[in-house]
Amino acid sequence: MAEPFGIAAGAISITVAFTACVDCFGYVQLGRHFGRDFQTDLLALDCARLRLTRWGQAVNIYDDPKLGRPDATPSEIQTAKDTLHQILVLFADTERISKKYVLNSKAGDDLSILAPDGMGPAVMGLRNKMREPAIKRWALYHRSELRDLIENLTSLIDNIEKIFPTPQPQLALVKQEAAEIQDKQALRLVESAAQNVDGLLQAAAKEALTGHHDWKGEVRGASHRYDGVEVDKDGKALIGNKFGGKDFWDD
Repeated sequence: MAEPFGIAAGAISITVAFTACVDCFGYVQLGRHFGRDFQTDLLALDCARLRLTRWGQAVNIYDDPKLGRPDATPSEIQTAKDTLHQILVLFADTERISKKYVLNSKAGDDLSILAPDGMGPAVMGLRNKMREPAIKRWALYHRSELRDLIENLTSLIDNIEKIFPTPQPQLALVKQEAAEIQDKQALRLVESAAQNVDGLLQAAAKEALTGHHDWKGEVRGASHRYDGVEVDKDGKALIGNKFGGKDFWDD
C-alpha cells in the first residue's frame, strides 16, 4: 500500500504525524445529497478531531517526547506513533474511495458538495469553532463511509489514550471547550454528536446544559442516577449501594 499522503511511518517524528492527522480532518466534505439529515454525523467527525487535539495538548506532544509519562518506553512511544499513522491510513483509504466514486460516476450523478448554507446556523457555528479551514478537500458520498471512518477513528483514539492517559489535563480542557459554547441548542447538538465518540465532551456538554457542576470526569463501570428525590422531615433515603454492616434502616 502506498504511504498515506506521502508520509512514511518510520521516517517522520510523532509530532509531524500528529499534525498531519489533525489536518486530515479538515479535508473531509460531504456530497450535497447528504443534506441536513447528516449534520450530526459531520459534527461527530469534528468531535473526534477535537478529542485528538485535546489529547495532544494534554500530553504536551510538541514539547514532551515522553508524552506526559516519564516512564514511557520506546516501544510505547512507537505504538503511539504507529496509531497516528493508522489514522492517516484511514483518511487515505477514505480519500481513495471518494476518488473512485467520482471516476465511476455516471452522467446525472450529483457530485456537488454540501455548501455551508445547506447546514443549519447552529451547526455551522459549531463547525467554525471546532475545526480549522483546509485548502485540500475531498468529498464523501455515502453515509456508511462516513460512519465507518468515525468509528475507526474513535477506536484508534481510544487506543492511544489508553497508552498515554491524561485524565486531569483533559478534564480541564474539555470543560473550557464546553464553556465556550454558550447556546443551548449548540450544546444539545454537541451532546448528541459526541455520543460514542467523545465521552468527556458529551458529559461536559450535558453538565453545561443542566447546570450541575459535581461531575469529575468520565464515569467508568456501573453508576446510578437520581432525579427529583424529595425527603420529608425526619425521613430517610438511601442513595447508592449498601455493602454489609449495620443496616441503614436500623436505629
